[in-house]
Amino acid sequence: MPISIDQFEKAPEPRHRPPAAGAENADRVLAYLTERRREAFTPVEICEGTGVPRGSVGVALARLEDRGVVRHRGAYWTVDPDATVR
Repeated sequence: MPISIDQFEKAPEPRHRPPAAGAENADRVLAYLTERRREAFTPVEICEGTGVPRGSVGVALARLEDRGVVRHRGAYWTVDPDATVR
């Protein structure tokens, strides 16, 4: 339900920015790969190992790749050894 611009202007500003949609899934995928950094996994294996829904694993991997923290060859994904995770 929308609010008036007056209500919007009077609302206190949030202290912290809410996490981006899917950030929790990306965190879970990254943690899984980081803990197993000496191996590479398919998205299905990552799904099974993390409990992240299959469709969300692909999105999370793409976002992590854009950040430069994971890499892939063919169907296999792993943490980039040169990446600095923030």
